[in-house]
Amino acid sequence: MGMWTTDTSTLAGPFAALALRDSARESVANSLLASGTTLYSQQKYAQAAKTFKAASAMNPTLASAYTYLGYSYTQMGKNQDAVNALKLSLKVDKTQDQVYTDLANLYIDMGKTTDAETTLKSAVQQNNQNTAAYYTLGQLMAQRKDYTGAETQFRKVIRLEPKDGNGYYALGMALNGEGRSSEAITTLKTAVSLKKDFVPALLELGKAYATKGDTYNATEQLAKLQNIDTSAASQAADDLEATLSNPGISYINPSGSSLPTVFGTMPLLLLDPVNLATAGASKNFTLKIAFNTDMDYESVTNIANWSISKASGGTAGVYNNGLYTANSVAIPAIPVSVTYDPVNRVANLVFTMRQNSSATGTIDPSHLVFKFLGVDANGKAMDPDADQIDGASGSAF
Repeated sequence: MGMWTTDTSTLAGPFAALALRDSARESVANSLLASGTTLYSQQKYAQAAKTFKAASAMNPTLASAYTYLGYSYTQMGKNQDAVNALKLSLKVDKTQDQVYTDLANLYIDMGKTTDAETTLKSAVQQNNQNTAAYYTLGQLMAQRKDYTGAETQFRKVIRLEPKDGNGYYALGMALNGEGRSSEAITTLKTAVSLKKDFVPALLELGKAYATKGDTYNATEQLAKLQNIDTSAASQAADDLEATLSNPGISYINPSGSSLPTVFGTMPLLLLDPVNLATAGASKNFTLKIAFNTDMDYESVTNIANWSISKASGGTAGVYNNGLYTANSVAIPAIPVSVTYDPVNRVANLVFTMRQNSSATGTIDPSHLVFKFLGVDANGKAMDPDADQIDGASGSAF
C-alpha cells in the first residue's frame, strides 16, 4: 500500500498571494501614516485624524497610527476620543512608556487624577528612566497632600537628572509640605543655583524661610522676585508678600450689613421703629467684615474669637464723644453667631441689641469696636495692628 504525499506546489500559490496581499496592506498603511504625520505637522489635525484612522484600518497592529490619532484628537480638543485612541495604541504595544505619560496628561486635563496616577505608574514600570512620569506623578501626590509619596518620586527625578533644578524645586516643595523647612531650604537653594530666575523655587524658598520665622531671608527672596520682570514673578511676589504679612481686617462691608456704622450717637429706635419701639425689645443686627487673606473657617465662625466693645480712645475714637448718658444701651460682648464666606473673605456677624426699660435707648454705631483674635487659613495669628475696626476709623487698627 503506497504512502500519501502532499504536492506543495498546489499550496504555494494561495499562501504567496495572501502574503503579498498583507504586504501590500502594510505598505499602504505606512504610506498613510507618513501622509498623516505630514498633515499633523501642518496643523491640519482633522485631515490627519482621518488619515491615521485609514492607516489603522489597513494595519490594525500599527501602534503609531493610533498614537498619532490620539495626538490629533488632543489638538482638536476631543480629549475622550484621544484617550480611546491612545488606549488602543497601548493595547497593541504595552511597552510605550511615553504614550502612557501622554495619556496620563490627558487624564489630568480631564480632572481624572486617579486614572492619571495609575497610568503614570504603568509608564515607569515600562521605563524606570522616565523622568517626566516620576515628576508628574510626584506633583499629583503633592496635590492631594501625600508629600511623603511625592518626595519619593522627586528623589527619583533628581537621581536621573542631578543637574536639573526642577527636581530640586519639586523636592523642596514636598519637604515644605512635610514640615521639614530646614531640609527644604537646602534643597531649594540648590534649585535656584542651577536655574537662573527660577520663580517657583524662589517663591517656595521664601515660604520655607517664612515658616522658620526667618523674615530677613524670606524678604530677600521677595526682593529677587520683584526684580524679575515677568507677570509670573510679579504674581509670585504678591503671593510671598501675603505670606510674610500677618492676616488682618480690611474693611467693614456696608452691603448686607444692617448696622449703619457711619452714624454717630442716635436713638436706638431709629434703627428699627417697629421692633425697638417697646421697652426691653430686642433685634438682631448684622455686620460684614472683610479680611485681607484667606481665613480659617472654624476660627472665624467661633464666636469666642470675637469681641464687641465701646471705643475708648486712640484710632478708634471715643464712644458717644466720651459723654456719659444713662440712656446708652448695653453693648453685647460677643456675637450671637458668625458665618464666613471664603470666596470673598467676609465674616458676617450677628449680634443682639436690646432697648432700655423706657424705650429711650441710644447707641453710637460708629464707635462700636469689633475685634477678631483668630487665625488665617495657614494658622497665622492676626496682625496686632489690624485685628479690630470700627466705623469711625474707616480702617483696621
